Amino acid sequence: MFKSIQKSGRIAAVAIGLIAALSPLAAPPAALAGGSVPTPELEKSYSFKTSSDYSGIGKSGDSMFGYLYDYDDDANLKSIVLINLNDGSSSPIAIPKKSLDSAYRTGNNQLYWVDGNNVVVFSPENQTQTAHPINSAKYAHTDATVSNDGKRAAVEHYDYEYEPKKVEIYDLKTDKLIQTYQSNKDDSWYSYSKDMSRLYTLPDNTDKGVVSLRVFNCDTGSTELKTVNVKKDDRSSDIDYITPSSNSDDIYLSNDITLIKADHDGNMSVLFNDYDHSPDFYSSASAELFSIYVKNGSNDLFEEDDGDYYLNEKDAGLGVCDLNSGKVISSIAFPFGNGYLNDISHDGGILLGRYSDDDRSSACLVDAQTGAKSEFDSHLCNLRFMNGDRKILATYFDENDSTTLHVNIYKSNIPHSLPDDVLYFVQTHLPFVIGGGVAIVLIIGGAIVILCIRKKRTRTANGMAAATPKPQRKQRRRQKRAQLNVAVPTAPGMPANPTEPARFCRHCGTPLVPEAQFCPTCGQKVD
Repeated sequence: MFKSIQKSGRIAAVAIGLIAALSPLAAPPAALAGGSVPTPELEKSYSFKTSSDYSGIGKSGDSMFGYLYDYDDDANLKSIVLINLNDGSSSPIAIPKKSLDSAYRTGNNQLYWVDGNNVVVFSPENQTQTAHPINSAKYAHTDATVSNDGKRAAVEHYDYEYEPKKVEIYDLKTDKLIQTYQSNKDDSWYSYSKDMSRLYTLPDNTDKGVVSLRVFNCDTGSTELKTVNVKKDDRSSDIDYITPSSNSDDIYLSNDITLIKADHDGNMSVLFNDYDHSPDFYSSASAELFSIYVKNGSNDLFEEDDGDYYLNEKDAGLGVCDLNSGKVISSIAFPFGNGYLNDISHDGGILLGRYSDDDRSSACLVDAQTGAKSEFDSHLCNLRFMNGDRKILATYFDENDSTTLHVNIYKSNIPHSLPDDVLYFVQTHLPFVIGGGVAIVLIIGGAIVILCIRKKRTRTANGMAAATPKPQRKQRRRQKRAQLNVAVPTAPGMPANPTEPARFCRHCGTPLVPEAQFCPTCGQKVD
């Protein structure tokens, strides 16, 4: 009887402790008390010494590790250093000097580079390097890409004119060649599904009014050509970007007036194709949302100059498109002045960006429905969401020392549902040790299941300008591909004015070289 009461008491203590730990999640953030826009709170602040203000921090996904790319005054990459954003610690990564320029990040924040006949993959969590021998044919240009899960690698071969020749798909578990894709003459550039089971390329000889997508099955070796109809004009069929989804196997094809959704096998559907909407960028922090520019009143969304079209950003509205429904769920006047949008919250309700005008600059959160702002950092920051949208990463150089890079991490205070908060709490605190027991929380079918287990005693220890003729479609795509490969990967840009900060991709935070027009990590156009 006594033992039964004692056991029940332990379980009750664990349950009460667990409820006490989770109860704050049910209350709205204190930072919302003043209005609908949350005010971020500074949680951590670090500083790192660099060789020049061309240096910068880049990361992918929700990892709490980042990479510090250290450049000298001539914008030459000197080293890549792993940064732990939880505690501010740093450790150099042993990369041969000749391989630094080939270092890229996967969508899961692994770093990889080419070292001779090896593709080397670095894991930030356990700080290990794995070399995979790739006995590949020699061509004038060779690029490597590693899948998000690190299980496959694609080795792309090009001739001296950067015409594609073939792509080899390797299994990195066995280091064996599993498929070879022989390039077509009309191939432009390549993209891959997250698991690298599909290769996608855009044929250059597509007729007006049709978008074509060639899909190579990296498992079976079969190839299919998928098509979808669009407007029969000079712009709709010329796709500029292929963007993989962060939350599904879908991909998105876009140009300045068109946004197309395709499934894993390349079956396409047009979300919009008109002159009233223009895709901006895909947000990896959100649940399938795309920022777009929207025609505002009688103002034209584009201005034409000698056959070229330019987006009229100042007079356009800034909207959010739900990629699941294809509907525009919000649209407001552009709220960032001369600044720009950096990211979108998980539900599309909050926009993260940098406001600037002639007098000041400030990081801010903006209500996507009303345009109301909450400003929180007056430095000239590069911004992005982390951990979904629960945290904000802000980096900037010291005003008095251009070789000191400051890193601020904010709690965003963006509200979530209670189940989402509980799940996040569990993921970051699992397991709970309360009152001599262990409480494990499982989310099963949307229900929260709490397992309370008595912790046995044991002696064992517990153990990131004259206008030039507009090139033809194939030439433009070749140029884009060449820019992605000629530019130093993940390198910061040389500012046009020495007093300006280094350039970074506003979509993923990757530092950029001076001549970069497209980000080497996410492929988005550089402003």
